[in-house]
Amino acid sequence: MLRSVGGVRLSPEAWRYLAVLASISIATMYVEMVVMPSLLTIERQYGVTESEVSWVLSAETLAGLAFAPILGKLADTYGRKKVLLITLMVYFVAVFLTSMAPTFSILVMLRAIQGIGLSINPIAYTLLRDRLPPREWPIAQGIIASTLAIGAAVALPIGAYLAQYYSWQFAYETALPVLAVLILVAYLVLPESEARVSESIDYIGLALLAVSFVILGYSFTEAPTWGWLSENFWLGIALGLAVLFLFINHELSTQNPIIDIRDFSNPNIAVPLLSSFVAGFGMFLSFQALVFIFELPKPIGYSMTILKTGLTLAPISLIMLFAGPLYGVLMSTIGYRRVLVVTSGIATIGGLLMAATVYVHELMVTILVMIFSMIGIAGMTVTRITLLIASTSRERMATMTGTNTAMRLMGNTLGPVIAGSLETTYRTPILAYYLNGMPIFYEVPGREAFVLSFMIAAATAFMVMVMSTKVTK
Repeated sequence: MLRSVGGVRLSPEAWRYLAVLASISIATMYVEMVVMPSLLTIERQYGVTESEVSWVLSAETLAGLAFAPILGKLADTYGRKKVLLITLMVYFVAVFLTSMAPTFSILVMLRAIQGIGLSINPIAYTLLRDRLPPREWPIAQGIIASTLAIGAAVALPIGAYLAQYYSWQFAYETALPVLAVLILVAYLVLPESEARVSESIDYIGLALLAVSFVILGYSFTEAPTWGWLSENFWLGIALGLAVLFLFINHELSTQNPIIDIRDFSNPNIAVPLLSSFVAGFGMFLSFQALVFIFELPKPIGYSMTILKTGLTLAPISLIMLFAGPLYGVLMSTIGYRRVLVVTSGIATIGGLLMAATVYVHELMVTILVMIFSMIGIAGMTVTRITLLIASTSRERMATMTGTNTAMRLMGNTLGPVIAGSLETTYRTPILAYYLNGMPIFYEVPGREAFVLSFMIAAATAFMVMVMSTKVTK
C-alpha cells in the first residue's frame, strides 16, 4: 500500500529506507544538541571563558569539515552503506569517550573526533537519491531534513532535564544503546549502492583548509585578550586568509579537489554551496547567543535553568519537522529560486527583530521572533541541499553533498567562535551581593554582544537572499 506526502506517493521501499535513515538522523542530532543548553555549565565546570567554551561546538564542526569530503569520496568509491556503517561505529565510540572527558582539552579533542557523525546525513541523502525515483526523492529528503528538528526537540528538553538533575555527561550516555540498535538495523535493512567512482583523496587540500580555519578560529578566540585592533589579531587573520588562498590555488590545479572551484561556475551549484557557508555561520552564531541570553541573570538574560532553556527551545525546533515536507512540495510547484529568496528574506527580518528583542527583554516576544526566524531558516536549509543534489550527476552525488557539508561546517565553525569572542569582549557588571555594606559585582556578557551577533546573522541571511536570485530555472 502506498502512502502520499503533499500529493506525491512514496513506495514501501522509500518508507522502509526513510524509517532507518530518519531514526539515525534523529539519534545523531540528539547527541549534537544535547550539550547546547549546558554550555554555561561546561564553562563554569572547566573554568574557561565564553570564547573558549565555544570550541565545544566549533571543534566538532571543524573536524566534520575535514571528515565530510573524505567520507563523501569514500562513499562514492566503496559504497554508501559500507561507509555509513563504519562511520556510525566510529561515532559510537567517540560519543562514549566524550561522556567521560576529565579535562576541557580532552573534551574538545573528543568532540572533534565526534565530528565524524556530521558526515552521516550527506551519505543518507545520496543513498536515497541512488535508490528512489526523481519524483520521490525531493519529498524524502525534505523528511530527512525535518527529522533534524525531531532530534533537537528530543535533545533539548530531555538533555536539559538530565543535565540539570544528573549531569550533561549522563545525557550523552543515554544515546549509546539507541545508536547500537540503529547500527544493527542499518546493516540489515539498507541496500548497497550501485555507483562506483574510484578517486584519490586530496590530503594536501584538506590540510590547508583545516589549518586556515584553525588559524582564523584561534585568532577570533584570542581577540578579546589581544584586542580587536591589535597587531596579533590582524596578523592571525591575514595568515589564515593567506593559507585559504593557497588552498584555493591548490584546488584549481589538483586532479581530485575536495572543493572543485570550477563547480562555482554553475549558479545552481554555487548558490547552495555559498549559502551553506553563510547560513551555517549565522545559525550557529545565533544558537550560542540564545543559550546565553536565556541562562544569564537578569536584567541581561532571563535567569533560566538548563531545563527551562531546553523546554523553551524545543518547540521552536519542531518547525523544521513540519516545514521540511512542506518546502519539498513548494519546490516542486513554485521552484527552488522563489522558495530560497523568500525564506532567506524571512530569516533576514528575523535576525534584525532578534537584535531588537535584546533591549525589549520580553520572553514571549523573543520566542515569537525566534519562531518567525526558524520558518526562514528551515526553508533555506531544505531548499539548498535539494537544489544542489538536483543539479548534480548521480556519480558525484556523495562527493558534492560532502562538499556542501564542508561549506556549512566552515560557517558552523566560525559562528560560535565569533559569538563567544563578542560575549567575552563586551561585558557588563551585575550586582552579586553586599559585603559590609559594599556592593560586590561580577561581569557577564553585555547586551551589545548579542545585538551584534543577531545583526551579523541577519547580514548572512541577506547574503543568501541576494545569491538566490542567481539560481536558474
